[in-house]
Amino acid sequence: MLKILLYYLAKMADASSTRRASKIPQSLYDLCLTNLVNYLQKSKCDRNELRSIPDVIVMDVYYKMLQEKRLCILAAELSELDIFERLLFYADSQLRLLQCFQAVIEHGSNWLSTELATAYLSRCEANKGSRDPLIQLGLRLGGFLNEAGWYADAQRVLLQCRELCQAQPQTTYYKRLTLECCHRLLNTQSAYCCFPAAAETYALSLRLLGLQPHSRGESLRGALAVGDTCDKALQTDCDDSHRSVTHSNLVACGCGARRGWGAGALAARLCKEFSALFFVRCDYGAAHAWSMRALALLDDWTPPKITVEVLRACGKACVVKRRFGPAGLLVRQAVALARAHFGPHHPRYAAALLDYGFYLLNIDSITHSVAVYEEALGTLRRVFGRSSLHVATAQEDLAYALYVLEYSSGLFYKAREHAERAIRIIENLVPPDHLLLASAKRVKALILEEIALDTPGGQENSEPSLLEESESLHKAALALSMMAFGEKNVQTAKHYGNLGRLYQSMQKFQDAEAMHLKAIAIKEELLGAEDYEVGLSVGHLASLYNYHMNMHVAAEKLYLRSIAISLKLFGERYSGLEYDYRGLVHVFTKLKRHESAAHYDRLLQHWHALREESKAEQQPALGSEQVMPLAELQARLFAPND
Repeated sequence: MLKILLYYLAKMADASSTRRASKIPQSLYDLCLTNLVNYLQKSKCDRNELRSIPDVIVMDVYYKMLQEKRLCILAAELSELDIFERLLFYADSQLRLLQCFQAVIEHGSNWLSTELATAYLSRCEANKGSRDPLIQLGLRLGGFLNEAGWYADAQRVLLQCRELCQAQPQTTYYKRLTLECCHRLLNTQSAYCCFPAAAETYALSLRLLGLQPHSRGESLRGALAVGDTCDKALQTDCDDSHRSVTHSNLVACGCGARRGWGAGALAARLCKEFSALFFVRCDYGAAHAWSMRALALLDDWTPPKITVEVLRACGKACVVKRRFGPAGLLVRQAVALARAHFGPHHPRYAAALLDYGFYLLNIDSITHSVAVYEEALGTLRRVFGRSSLHVATAQEDLAYALYVLEYSSGLFYKAREHAERAIRIIENLVPPDHLLLASAKRVKALILEEIALDTPGGQENSEPSLLEESESLHKAALALSMMAFGEKNVQTAKHYGNLGRLYQSMQKFQDAEAMHLKAIAIKEELLGAEDYEVGLSVGHLASLYNYHMNMHVAAEKLYLRSIAISLKLFGERYSGLEYDYRGLVHVFTKLKRHESAAHYDRLLQHWHALREESKAEQQPALGSEQVMPLAELQARLFAPND
């Protein structure tokens, strides 16, 4: 009976969409799936029959198990590597497979990722025959686990896969497979902050590409030179024995047809990962250079997934380099392209939204940033549930945006809730000394400090405990940053600056001054004297001198420097100018320079008027952006004097 049911399911599933719509009601197909899932739940011995039906039905059956909450039987099915392999190679199953996978894990099968990775390693050890199927499976499985956010297991799979590639004769075919593995590994290792391992992968990639270490260059000519070098490095032999395999297998890896697997496209993907690695290591100059190389190497044959990733990397790099014009164009194009190709409910669209929110936050469009972050978080929750590193990242980003938004109102409880949720998720998924905890703890510490300062006098008994908890979080974040980056790093400098602000609130003024001076020195050395981060720390030190240490002359010089940086980078509507203008009014009042105090009071009132005008301005609505032809986008971004 089951075989008959499966036969008719196959007939319905194979029908064209038009035929199914006109002759086979969708409800009938769904009803058959529901009854099949209920039957399999009761008669587990008959599940082997699923192995003989088409892939499209297998995925539909498993997705119906998810919808019907048959998660125990779904976990048993997905834990078998043979079954999972089949689903990985079915092109239309990725998003639904992600949802099934994460739902099973949230249901209690948190061993699933590790079990699949271990099964793959065992198969590699036992298999003495052809390595090509194992390499293809490793690329697929490692890429899937990476996209699902299970980075430790993804790295185990991809390291084994890379070892298999390197054990083969180093023909062009296997060089390319090794680089494909390096591409995925770099993505995993950067996201999971495995910097020593990522440095090894980066060096291997450069060597295989024929590039020199520390090679940089932001020009279009430099980018095309990278492509030419890669062409030469990857075309040193004929590889006749693998030529037919190369096209089918490499296209199956998601590389696209025709030019999509050319050396230029491969170089673009790797340059994008190089950019991401340098970005998380806070080397923003290198991140920007590599991302622009990647952008220049894109062409009309590049698959949309790769194009979106490159646009996102370029956009983020431009944001931190304070090139907001190009940044806005890039992140909006990434959002538009992701929405057009993947739809508004796909995690790749949500990832593009997170970068758009980051851009909006940095251009001082805080309200819009919060709205974008909230949409991204909602999408990620629908795919990954509530126990995913992707969700934790989005909650942390939203918490910080809410903290900035509510800085004047003091209503930080929603921000605190998101920050604490992010920390709980991360603590459940990574070791206690993992760097991913540093940023989330930093955000919560900032929020607690402001809540403590806003606590009414009648409730002041709670203030010391909040400030002490904030100090503990800041110190933990600083220790994690020092362990990962050392002292000479922008992230470490930010943690010093945050401690400086906290110590000012705790009335430890000498300690506060020491922290601010450390932060300024590191940022100036790494970023230059006129960077936004330097201006931020200079303004914080000015506040300390002005309000707590009676060093008003020194505070005046610092405020003026902070204002000059803000006006140069953001213009006269920038939100941070309020605190510098207020500070100068206080400084000049204390110094009895009343004309200067009146001058900055007028500037403050003018600033308020400009901010009111800004509230009426609208950012482009999500979904309204049109996808620009790639050649036009490249021409605009690589135009002279851009």
